[in-house]
Amino acid sequence: MISHADRPPRRRHPGPAALALAAALALACAPGAQATDLLQAWQAAQAHDPELAAAHQGLLAGQARADQADGLWRPTLEAQASVGRATQESQTRGAHFSAAGLGAMDGADFDTSIRNGSRSEYGIQLRQPLIDLGRDAQARQLRHASMQAEAAWTIAEQQAALRIARRYFDVLTGMRRLDVMQSQKRAVERLLEQARARYRAGDASILDTHEAEARLGQIDTQTDLAATQLELARSAFTQASGLPAKGLAPLREDAPALTARPDQPLSAWLDRVGKASPELRQALETAAMATEHAEGLRAVAQPTLSLVGAAGRTHLSGAGQFGDAGYSATQWSVGLELRVPLYTGGVRDARYREALAERDGARFQISSTQQRLNLRTQAAWLSLDTGPARIRALRQARQASAARRDATRLGVEAGDRTLLDQLDAEQVLAQSELDLHQALADLVIDRLELQALAGGLGQHELATANCVLRGAHCPETANR
Repeated sequence: MISHADRPPRRRHPGPAALALAAALALACAPGAQATDLLQAWQAAQAHDPELAAAHQGLLAGQARADQADGLWRPTLEAQASVGRATQESQTRGAHFSAAGLGAMDGADFDTSIRNGSRSEYGIQLRQPLIDLGRDAQARQLRHASMQAEAAWTIAEQQAALRIARRYFDVLTGMRRLDVMQSQKRAVERLLEQARARYRAGDASILDTHEAEARLGQIDTQTDLAATQLELARSAFTQASGLPAKGLAPLREDAPALTARPDQPLSAWLDRVGKASPELRQALETAAMATEHAEGLRAVAQPTLSLVGAAGRTHLSGAGQFGDAGYSATQWSVGLELRVPLYTGGVRDARYREALAERDGARFQISSTQQRLNLRTQAAWLSLDTGPARIRALRQARQASAARRDATRLGVEAGDRTLLDQLDAEQVLAQSELDLHQALADLVIDRLELQALAGGLGQHELATANCVLRGAHCPETANR
């Protein structure tokens, strides 16, 4: 698997990534430079692929969620201040009054009056949660969200590597298809000239000429389609990597790694995928988030206990019914605050039922993900397991098609075969060439996809795939 240590630094420091991309571009575009290989394409895609860049931002958001979870249990400190105009009227009747030197009296009255006076207030408050089951569930939910983001980033990296590999081999396959179509077109053009010459000489009917012309028109259409598909494949490769899609290292059809069987039995791969798949890990974290969300809503009805401290001052001054007056008060407090929800209007119960349904749905999604991963693992493994036999059969088919083409050509010259037979033989040979090349490219992708399913598609696996390209850099470690 692509190491976690390689992820954030590469994204947090765009300078080296940009330098790597510039170096790859320079290498690909420099006169006389070697062909661009799969490793160079992947290195360039890491700095250029917008889907990978978007996924990295999701990873950063997930890391921020983990910080939020830690902050939920830290104390909060809040300062507040206000200024404005205010009126305060107070009356006190039947009070007991006493003062040094004045004695004491009962039934005293006190009146104060400040109208449209100047008022200011400021203070500070600290709150430290002590017992809060809902907050605790929210913190766990945020931590699961952070781990889900890490799994999503791993998936994005694996898919980006697969995407650039597919687009790379799409270009190679498109080039091979266009070459085969052009070669077949030249062969049909030669046959058309021969048919016309034989018709003029009276050795053949006009039907041979018409058949060759019809087949040439068909080949022209297929050649134009192949050129269009190649152009689209090149555009897709350039969009993902930022590199020009010309001068790519071609596939080496005799590379032993192409037809290597899987290194482990299917049961071992299924077990490996079940334990290390980032897609399954993401589904598990999603289910855990849904569970904690439901727990948090259930805890809304539970009491909470917090340590609360506050200090502040209020001042009011102005003129009133009895002349100028002023009022000042300073207060501070510290203590425990207990909150007990009594009634929420039924909203909490409805949200709780909704959360339970989402939790159960997420749990069923885990089983669905496991089944889908098992099928994909079996498909990729079986493709690799049957790959050697399939490639042998395709190579034999190509050899037989070439022999049939040559024999048909001799038969036409001898008059034992028709021109249509030779046209069909040329077409069968061309199709066998394309089938073989496509099967070899598919085996490379299947091997990479099997690694990606287990979250293990990294530099080493891409280096191994690079060894099947002619003239590409192939580290010794990739062959071990």
